Parts: sequence; structure tokens; C-alpha cells
Amino acid sequence: MDSEITVVGAGVVGSSLACLLSKQGIKVTLLDRGSPLSLSKSSILQDRTLALNLSSINLFKELNIWHELKKQTTPFKRMFVWDSKGSSPLEFLAEEIKKKELGYIISNNTILKSLNKLIQDSPKITLKQQTELSGIDIKENEICISFLGGERISSKLIIGADGINSTLRKKAKIKTRTWSYDQRAFVAGLKTEKFHDYTAWQLFTPTGPIALLPFDLMEGSNISLVWSAEIDYAEKLQKLTQKEFVKELEEKTEQILGKIDLKTDIRSFPLNQLHAKSYFSERIALVGDSAHSFHPLAGQGLNIGLSDVTSLSAVLIKARRSGLDIGSKRTLKDYERSRKIPNLTMAALMELFKEGFETSDPWVKLARNFAFNMATKNSTLKKRVIKEAAGIT
Repeated sequence: MDSEITVVGAGVVGSSLACLLSKQGIKVTLLDRGSPLSLSKSSILQDRTLALNLSSINLFKELNIWHELKKQTTPFKRMFVWDSKGSSPLEFLAEEIKKKELGYIISNNTILKSLNKLIQDSPKITLKQQTELSGIDIKENEICISFLGGERISSKLIIGADGINSTLRKKAKIKTRTWSYDQRAFVAGLKTEKFHDYTAWQLFTPTGPIALLPFDLMEGSNISLVWSAEIDYAEKLQKLTQKEFVKELEEKTEQILGKIDLKTDIRSFPLNQLHAKSYFSERIALVGDSAHSFHPLAGQGLNIGLSDVTSLSAVLIKARRSGLDIGSKRTLKDYERSRKIPNLTMAALMELFKEGFETSDPWVKLARNFAFNMATKNSTLKKRVIKEAAGIT
């Protein structure tokens, strides 16, 4: 057998899982069809930014890389949520749950750089990039995977961390529920006239939500933009010049941070929701976007994926220590049980949150405003909401 476990997908979720398992002495093969861990110095602060909650930070502390990662983050101590229709705003403060921060903004590639060092230094991890999965062969006590070119490797378990279009999930014939949000996300680095005040700003408009996240490290900017726009409006935004795009953004955000300068290129991509009907099949498990994909409005996608990692690694380590088969349905069922309901609940909440702000139904608006007022005035409820957002359970 080539390794105990093979992880397909070397992004943040897959690489974190490989590192966590290797710390327990488990031999892991980590493979990816691309080269996400081959980063140049100039690319470290490129790619998308991420909002890490306190739960994800604990995972990186366990891997002993948080000390270095923290130097390349911007903390946020406050979340301010409002909508363009004048509903009561929501303000969440770290001090309300006796914390210094609610989370940190960091670039995706910064995390990958630190994980890559762990991977290169680990004798328990074999990294194979530019390796395309072509087939799987399930046997009684192992599972073999083959690659384009003819190479084959065997493991007790294969874990899919290869994203929303997971090849492994398709090869395993695990069914999904998926639909389009009929929106495109626009991301860019901005420099604003006013200081961000270590606040994550979230604005809801009839054409989609806008997030302004504090991030001081990217090409002289101080804000990372994530603007989710309805398809018709997104087509309009795509036709604008950069100057027109910035003017539109200033108007939409009511200049809450003053004048805006664009510091990077504007990138966009379609938004889709996906949830696997099962998180496992015979000797195969799914984590992160391979199992579920969420709307970016709450910035929880990676955090939920890393919660999958923490849960699955704990289940596998416990089974291994007990002498159980780590690839058995019994073991993998324990993992699914720990994650499926929380993830489905989050998906439903995000959908309700999105629809609640974008609807024109006056009764829904009334209910939303009532809920906002309740969350603001009820300190116990508000603390619970803040803890959920911060990843504290």
C-alpha cells in the first residue's frame, strides 16, 4: 500500500488536512491536477482574500503556523451590517464576547505558502502536483486510483478536497443538489479615503450584497472587495470602465468609507450553491467545497471547510487508535454525522439571510426588521450570533 490516506486537492483545505494527519504519523499522498503550492514571491498576496474565524485560527495554531500567518493578516474587531432600504443596522463587537478580535483577513496564497513549507518538511507527505485523476478501483481493504499516464497508487481511504467541480466526487458517483444564485462576484483591492477602523462592512442592496473587508497588505490597498451582483446588473458592471465601476461602488456604499481608489484588477466569477447528498461512499470521503459550496456573503466557506478538516481528522485518528478500518462506512458515517447537519443549517441560514434582504415582500421586510431589532436588544441572543460568526461553539 502506497499510503494510508490519499488527499485529492492541494488547496488550503486539502493541504491543511494532509498536514494535520501527518502530525499523527499517518502516511499521506497529496495530489492536485494543478500546482497550487508552487507560488512565486509576487503571487503571495494575489488571489482571493479570506476571513478566518477563531475556530480556523485554532487549527493553524495546532499546525504551529499561526504565529507567522498572523503577521500577514488584518484583524477585524467589529462587523457592521446595513441595507440600502434603511432597516436598523446590526453591529457586532468582539468585546461583547470578551475577545480582542472576531477574526482576521488574509490572502489565500499566504496560507498556502506556510502549508507548503510544512508539506516539504514532512517525511510523511508525498506531494504530487500536475497529476490528473483518471479512475478509481475499490477493493475489499483498499482503494486504488489511477492517473493519466498510467501510474497507480493505493490507500485505505481517499479524501476529496478538489473543489466544487470535484473529479473524485464524480468518479465516486456521489449525487449533489446544486443551483445557480444567478449572481456574479466581483473582487478587487481598494484604497479608501477613510480608515476601515478594523471593521468588516456588509451592505445589502436590491441587486446583491457588498462586503468591504479590512486588508492592509495587498498592493497598497486597505480594503478587499467582494461584490455579489444579480446577473442583469453584473452584466452592466462588466461593461463599465474602472473609473465608472468605482463611481458606482461609491454610490452603492453611500461613501461610508469616503472616496475609493482601485488598486488591483477586478476579477469576477459566477456564484453557485452545491451540497453533496452524501459526504462519503465506499473508502471515499468529501471535505470543503467538494461536499458543499456557500454564498460568499458571510465569508464562511473556508471556515466551514476547515471545520470539516478538524472533524474528519479527529474521527480518523480515533478510529485508527482503536484499530478500526479508517475507510469503513462505520468510520465515515461518524464524520458525516458530525458535519452534515451543521453545514445544511448554515446553507439554509445563508439562503434566508440573502432572500430576506433582497425581497420586495413587505411582510418579509417587517419580519427581518423585527429580527434585527430583537438581535440588537437581546444581549444573550446577540452574543450567540456573534459567537457563531466568530466560530466559537
